[in-house]
Amino acid sequence: MDLRRVMAAAVISVTGLGLAGVAVSSLSSGVPGLPGGIIVGAVLVLGGAFAIAGPALYRSSVTSDHLLRVAGWNTLGVVVTVAVLALVGTFQAADGGRVAAPLLSGAVIVGVSAFAHVLIGVNDVRRIRVGELARERQKLAVLNRIVRHNLRNDAQVLLGNAEALLGELDDDRHRGMADSIAGKATSLASMNEKLGKFQAAIEHDPSDERAVDLDDLIESVVEELRESFPEATIETDVPAGLAVEADDKLGDALSEAIENAILHGGGEVRVGATRHGGDVDITVTDEGPGIPEHELSSIAADAEITQLDHGTGVGLWVLRTVVEAYDGTLSIDTDDGTTVTIRLPAA
Repeated sequence: MDLRRVMAAAVISVTGLGLAGVAVSSLSSGVPGLPGGIIVGAVLVLGGAFAIAGPALYRSSVTSDHLLRVAGWNTLGVVVTVAVLALVGTFQAADGGRVAAPLLSGAVIVGVSAFAHVLIGVNDVRRIRVGELARERQKLAVLNRIVRHNLRNDAQVLLGNAEALLGELDDDRHRGMADSIAGKATSLASMNEKLGKFQAAIEHDPSDERAVDLDDLIESVVEELRESFPEATIETDVPAGLAVEADDKLGDALSEAIENAILHGGGEVRVGATRHGGDVDITVTDEGPGIPEHELSSIAADAEITQLDHGTGVGLWVLRTVVEAYDGTLSIDTDDGTTVTIRLPAA
């Protein structure tokens, strides 16, 4: 058990219990008029909110350090306000003045001040977290460049040596081994390219989005894939003038979906698009055995990636990340063949 986390949550809840206690005490002694009832009600609401907020924050994903920071702001609000009220009360008493229901009046002011300071603390924590995420993102970008650079160079070395061996070896077994090395090198080079697309999707800027004509985009993507896979049959059915809010990365996502269907779906692929209200569904269908379950589960929104449970390809991650960058949704149906559906906002 993290004692710091317990203490931070307890400080917030104790603030609420104190406010609620003052309100209940005032009710038992009688509250004069409607204004008094409103004040008691406000103190009760604030007290209840603080009392609930403590356990809720304890169970939340907020780190212990950040929770302590919020509790610190809460304590600062209470201490400073109580000190100011004590000074004002002392001054008024010395001058012969009198405040009606001082405990209740002070409680509502302390409650409002503490609530404001908690909001300040939450905003402070959010600001810190944004800075941390920016630094983590920068480190990820640097690491990505280093890994891709090394991966590209190593893949070129492997491919060059494998091709040289294929030209020199006569033994079928050794040629088969060299051919396998060449295949793996080509696969590594392809992964390097996909990692670049993945990084671009992570760094998506919504201001780059525009109306993208699907008929032209899909035809362009399909033509490139027909050159790479001349044996494949790719049929398209996209209404003219149908457009979505996206950018150039949508072509990468569609290329990944269609290429996956060609490689694992028997070579016959159908690409279509239909509009449903304010959205457009883009479908890529093949007659293959479907995407393996471990690959699908690895890209689920709540998937936990471990050393023993993860996907082997980057293509599906590129597809999902690009689609989510456009506030779209990705669904994959494997009941009869495989149908990948990308739903995006219509332009």
